[in-house]
Amino acid sequence: MLKLKRVDIHGFKSFYDRTEMKFHGSGVAAIVGPNGCGKSNISDAISWVLGEQSAKSLRGTRMEDVIFAGTRERKPLGMAQVTLTMHAPEGALLPNVPHVQAVEVTADPSVEVKEGPVPAEAVARAAKAEDITITRRLYRSGESEYLINGKSARLRDIQDLFSGTGLGPESYAIIEQGRIGQILSNKPADRRAIIEEAAGIGKYKTKKRLAEAKLESARQNLSRVFDILEEVGRQVNSLKRQASKAKRYEELRTELIGHLKQAVAGRFRMLESEAARLGSELTESQGRFASLTENVQAQEQQHTVTQEACYATEAALTQARAKVAELNVESERTRGRLEMQARQIGTIEERLAAGEAETNNLDSHQQRDEAELEGHLKAVVELEAESTSARERMQTKSAERDSAVTDLRDRERKIEVSRQNVLRLLGEASSLRNQLAQIDEYLASMERDAQRSRREEETASSD
Repeated sequence: MLKLKRVDIHGFKSFYDRTEMKFHGSGVAAIVGPNGCGKSNISDAISWVLGEQSAKSLRGTRMEDVIFAGTRERKPLGMAQVTLTMHAPEGALLPNVPHVQAVEVTADPSVEVKEGPVPAEAVARAAKAEDITITRRLYRSGESEYLINGKSARLRDIQDLFSGTGLGPESYAIIEQGRIGQILSNKPADRRAIIEEAAGIGKYKTKKRLAEAKLESARQNLSRVFDILEEVGRQVNSLKRQASKAKRYEELRTELIGHLKQAVAGRFRMLESEAARLGSELTESQGRFASLTENVQAQEQQHTVTQEACYATEAALTQARAKVAELNVESERTRGRLEMQARQIGTIEERLAAGEAETNNLDSHQQRDEAELEGHLKAVVELEAESTSARERMQTKSAERDSAVTDLRDRERKIEVSRQNVLRLLGEASSLRNQLAQIDEYLASMERDAQRSRREEETASSD
């Protein structure tokens, strides 16, 4: 019978520091404390390390809720770890689980400690007590691991280890508040499961269920094997037919190769005779080709001489054509110059007639211009006198204009100074107007606050 020896808790729920709780082998251990001191967290830690997978059963919404979440004085942790040490008395039969290495504990330090898988018979014959250490770790990243005696293990190994011992998340060894009433009000089948677990029958039922599952899997595998054999049989018959076809193909192929050899040999002899005939014809053709080549070369030489004579004749003809073209151009130019000179003679005669008429007109105009010139001289004298008086008046007006301009500039400067003063005063008036508006808004907000304060005071006095 396994007994709880020690529980080490670090980072689980409210246990920030590493906490170790030792339990004596005999008697009853009780944990007493006020509400909220963490008594239930100890039972939750034991259920959790035994393989509890339901966060609701641990009074949380997620499995990460079992990790210390931090307080004002302490930072949250990134890992929760619970180690459960179970003690088996001397001569007790320890459960044997695959992948689990049991450690023999001795008090003599000179004795070598050996680790390795221990068979059930060797464990049953152990002369000294054994300790089984179960560890579960959960990281905030979601990674989880189980350890048995410091060796990595699976959740299935832990469930098999405590199967039939009454320990586990769904066993009767851990009963929280309200569980007794729930057990009494459960269906007979549920109560029967708890009683069978307490009697040690649950382990064998689990093994029976696993064996039946393995048998069913074996039946399914056997059925698949029969199907495969049937399919393979059909494939073998198909392969036999294909093999016979391949054999017939090889026979026909050998026969075809023989016929092809005969046909190729006959074709070769026929082509050989045809090649001899074509060779003689080729020799005759080469002789005719040589004679024709000589004739062509003679004709090409004669053609070259004729072509050179044609080139010389064509060059002479080109030179004659160029001379004729130059003579035509020169005759055209001469004809154009004669026509232009005839037109110039007519124009000169017309200009001479017009010049004589214009000379007569100029004489009459000169007489009229001399009379007009005398009148104009008199007018010029009068205009000079008027111009002198006008120039004097103009100088007087210029002096008056300069004084008026100077006075106007002084007035413009005064007007500009006045305009700047007006703009400055307008800016000051605008800023004062804005300040006045802000003051009005501030007074309005103060009035609203005062009204709200009065309403709150009235409400408080009425309450």
